[in-house]
Amino acid sequence: MATITSSGIGSGLDINGIVEQLMSIERRPIAALEQRKSTVQTQISAFGQVKSALATLQAVVKRLDDPSVRFAATASVGDGAGFTATASAGAATGTHEIGVQRLAQAQRVATSATQTFDPSAGGTLTIGAGGQSVQIDFAAGGTLEDLRTAINDQAGSLVRASIVDNGEARQLVLTGAQTGASQAFSLTGTGGLEALTFDPNAADPPTDPSSGLYRVQAAQDAQVTFDGLTVTRPSNTIEDLIPGVTIELRAITGEQTSQLSVERDDAALKEAMQSFVEAYNAVNNTLYTLSYYDPETRTAGPLSGDASVRMIQSQLRNSLNSLTGSGPLRNFTDLGLSFDDKGTLSLDGTAFAQVLQNAPQAVSQMLVGTDAQPGLARRLAPVLEANLQTGGMLDARVQGLTASVTMIDRQRERLESQLGRIEQNYLRQFNAMDAIVGQYASLGVYLQQQFDALMASTKN
Repeated sequence: MATITSSGIGSGLDINGIVEQLMSIERRPIAALEQRKSTVQTQISAFGQVKSALATLQAVVKRLDDPSVRFAATASVGDGAGFTATASAGAATGTHEIGVQRLAQAQRVATSATQTFDPSAGGTLTIGAGGQSVQIDFAAGGTLEDLRTAINDQAGSLVRASIVDNGEARQLVLTGAQTGASQAFSLTGTGGLEALTFDPNAADPPTDPSSGLYRVQAAQDAQVTFDGLTVTRPSNTIEDLIPGVTIELRAITGEQTSQLSVERDDAALKEAMQSFVEAYNAVNNTLYTLSYYDPETRTAGPLSGDASVRMIQSQLRNSLNSLTGSGPLRNFTDLGLSFDDKGTLSLDGTAFAQVLQNAPQAVSQMLVGTDAQPGLARRLAPVLEANLQTGGMLDARVQGLTASVTMIDRQRERLESQLGRIEQNYLRQFNAMDAIVGQYASLGVYLQQQFDALMASTKN
């Protein structure tokens, strides 16, 4: 319940004002706690900035260790080549002449183009392709749509069924799921499905559209000329002619051949190296900004004097200074990297491009290396991981600071509770004093009145 007070009724003093001033003095420890809490929270935020900068550097370092970046390749073909090509990391470089004589295709058969097939009598249909076979038991009373669904549900890995209305009849069309001569499929029907029997190896398979079932397209392999050699493949996607290169056949070119060129693509690695320099400098700038101390102005960053900051700076610089290589590359300066007098890292793009062109394997050794002789990326990776992982150095520092904030909050709660009691005591004491002063004032007035009355009666 709130205490109702009257300010200085007896004494005339501003009791509330006096208590307020006394309490402002009593609250000084809380103000100190608030200042301390603000400092700790600023440090927590500062460590968040450090972790963010290190995480960016970590992502860039991982790119330097990525084969798809270090060994990127590009494939190019001329217009009208009849094929396209893509190169993956580490693809064998070189130039090749390729012509497309034949495209791979899947077998396709269809029921009569003049009379719709009726499967309602039911029966079985056995489908075989590529050494596999599936038997479909089709119940009597089913429709052509039901048969299509049954084939797709039970034998979809071998053939795909569709229905085409040609304007005169509705045709059931079966197409092999895979291209290539070895994927030609056979059909064996019984009962009401006997008319769907088809042997792709027959001497003269039916091709007349008026037949009960006829061949629309034969299964065949693709055929290409590759640097003067004739090569066949079951698919129009060829991945085993050139290591790391995928060729997609698109159109027949006959005797015409086109050139396929596979070359290193250094753009990704150059960009990754520049990103590394920028991320490295961002970390250094962040660490400096947060840990600086200016003796002239006596100003300091929130992490000034923090040992963990100095350790990170030392670890990063040592990872570069201790880097060694082989062949023409011996240290990080051979990659075109250098520090200025302020510790800012820079990359000579021209020098890096030159060494990358002349000694790509040596560059890879410097950037990645081996377990026995780790390169730049694999020297930095464990350093960054140790600092960023849960339970790592930075995480431990933040947890410690967070615990300090919690402790400060608890101290403040205790002080606030104490201050409430102190304020009530002040009010009680001053109000009691005021009451006593008021009593003495009333007594003084009474005595003065009595004295005045006595003096008046004496004169009479």
